[in-house]
Amino acid sequence: MDLKDIITKVAGNKDLLEKLKTADISQAKDLLTKAGIKVDDSDVKKVKEALADGKLDMKEIKDIAGGLFK
Repeated sequence: MDLKDIITKVAGNKDLLEKLKTADISQAKDLLTKAGIKVDDSDVKKVKEALADGKLDMKEIKDIAGGLFK
């Protein structure tokens, strides 16, 4: 699954985003699976890297989501 698609799906859930930032890879994969998003380990790593290093803030997430969360 594309990073953009994953971020779009979790963008509205701030609690999930915060949990993903602090979770390890297996925990993050479980969190995403529980949220109904099927991902593999490489996708989870990309999401965690994007969230952890501050590459994505809420404005960028809104831009990725195509303005769905105006």
